[in-house]
Amino acid sequence: MHNYFLGLLLLLAVACSDKKGEPTTHSAETPVAAAAPDSAVNSAAPIVAEKVLLAHLPAQLRLPGQLLEAWRWTDSQGENLLVVFRTVTKSRQQLAAAPPDSSDVQDIEDFERSAQLTARQYVLAGGTYKELWRLQDAVQDCPFDMWLGPLPGATSITDLDKDGQTETTLLYKLTCRSDVSPSGLKLIMREGAAKYALRGQMVVAYDSVPVSERTPANPCCLDTISQRQLNAPDGYKLFAGCYKSEKEFRKAPVAFLLFARQQWRKWSVQDEFDQF
Repeated sequence: MHNYFLGLLLLLAVACSDKKGEPTTHSAETPVAAAAPDSAVNSAAPIVAEKVLLAHLPAQLRLPGQLLEAWRWTDSQGENLLVVFRTVTKSRQQLAAAPPDSSDVQDIEDFERSAQLTARQYVLAGGTYKELWRLQDAVQDCPFDMWLGPLPGATSITDLDKDGQTETTLLYKLTCRSDVSPSGLKLIMREGAAKYALRGQMVVAYDSVPVSERTPANPCCLDTISQRQLNAPDGYKLFAGCYKSEKEFRKAPVAFLLFARQQWRKWSVQDEFDQF
């Protein structure tokens, strides 16, 4: 099973340092407080984001599926709105092939399922919501425990380079497993059209050793590890908590990568056995 997740990890990239000053940061889950500081990224005046309920979303911004998160805030571009939705479907091929009176369909939860995650950010201009960017990702044809969605509390709204335009950072996991293999993890940071990402896998508990003691001192970079090492029997244990590369941050302000590293270390250990 671990080979399945190593393969998934290598496909994550397909799917879907001078400091410029003390960054402003905000965790969307706690809209009245800044994200916790560390030695690399310190909090300043928080950016206040308001949680938005489905009933309060404009009708044209209600996407198919379940609303997972929605946030509203203001920056130099105007009013911003972030929405994250998820849809889950069962395998149409299996449902179509099974006889209606067959006992095989009594528990359709055993059928393969697929989930799709959709996130979009808009800015209000002239009374109309203009799409700034969109994200789509999926877990396909999973017959095991499955999860796809943002980690609770991990979404952040920041102005790390203090240019007045905020950055939106999503951390979400992708899971299809029947054992203790780690989930896939993606960190996606957007500042308007600019996109920066870390893609890898989470740290998972598989014995009595706390996950905090399994967190790698340096989670970068899996693209420097040989395929033979990655495919080794214990590869998924040795490289859990690591991400593939920091290449997408090469042209970003240094504060962006510092913050991304901080967030990865914080959230890569939150691989609970969630499922839906």
